[in-house]
Amino acid sequence: MYQKKTTNAPTSINEDVKKVFQQAYTNSLRTIISSPIYNIFGESDQCKVAKCCVDNEIVRKKFEDLMLEVFNGSSGASTSERETIFRKLHEKRLSSAVIEDLIRTINNETTKHSEEAVNNFIQDFVLELVGEIFKSFVELGAQSSKNTSEVISENDSKVLFYISGYLISTLLKRYSKVKNPTEREHKKDVMKSLVNKSSEKTFTEKYSTMIDYKNCGGLKKPSDNFFFMIREFENVVRKSVDHESIHSKSFLKDELREEILDSFMVKHNSCDLFELVEDDNERESFLEDCINLFLSVRGFAITKLINKKTEKSAKNEKKTSASLRDALKSLNTGNLK
Repeated sequence: MYQKKTTNAPTSINEDVKKVFQQAYTNSLRTIISSPIYNIFGESDQCKVAKCCVDNEIVRKKFEDLMLEVFNGSSGASTSERETIFRKLHEKRLSSAVIEDLIRTINNETTKHSEEAVNNFIQDFVLELVGEIFKSFVELGAQSSKNTSEVISENDSKVLFYISGYLISTLLKRYSKVKNPTEREHKKDVMKSLVNKSSEKTFTEKYSTMIDYKNCGGLKKPSDNFFFMIREFENVVRKSVDHESIHSKSFLKDELREEILDSFMVKHNSCDLFELVEDDNERESFLEDCINLFLSVRGFAITKLINKKTEKSAKNEKKTSASLRDALKSLNTGNLK
């Protein structure tokens, strides 16, 4: 399996937490204030504390700093990242120093409540808060992906749909050569789960014309979610490769693979797509196989583009470079005038 380079924790994650925190904070407080779960026997102590925290900027900032520590380096897109986040959160909830500091801040900045009431509020609130941030991250990633995908033309989407089916078919053939029968069937089952088995037509049906035209029996029609993930691969490539300024280092496969692996929506989609795979390392191995094959196909397209530009440049150069005889003729003609 490809070994990812060790990189510093992406600062963009902290920026994303800051971007979504205000709404997540408001929604979490609203849940504790209005949800029957927290107010079964009338207004609960948690509800009373929550109401006092609604408009307090100092309390809000305290919880924001806590979430920045919990989410530092992890976006929560993959199962392993979510486990890391909840492990950090659990440590914070058990830390007497952290809880005492939060209780002191809330009681100093709002109406004073019993330590037990504030502690109960904190324990419930931080769980709600993490859940809201996860939800906001998915919405943010989906919107960003949608905005980028709108630039992809319908014809390009048809090609991507075809490539998605090609990836499944090619990997099925590759996995059918695995010697261990148990491993072979498992890998094939995982790839088969990416095939569209539904007879219902979805909006991706309009992209299937290329598959229908070229299919001689071996191509697989991808599920909508697999197509969305492959489209996200393309989004990452388009962000990273400047097609107007192609050069020898425009398409470095290792770097592009790493950028695709780091994409929030790729991680998020792969968790749903490879649900038959319980082990995170194995799931990433399947994902890397898809990425490597996609980049190979995409690399051919970049090479073709470079060749076309080179040919066009050579033709233009040939047209602008007159022969020596023509140059001398025009020079002599000019001197005679």
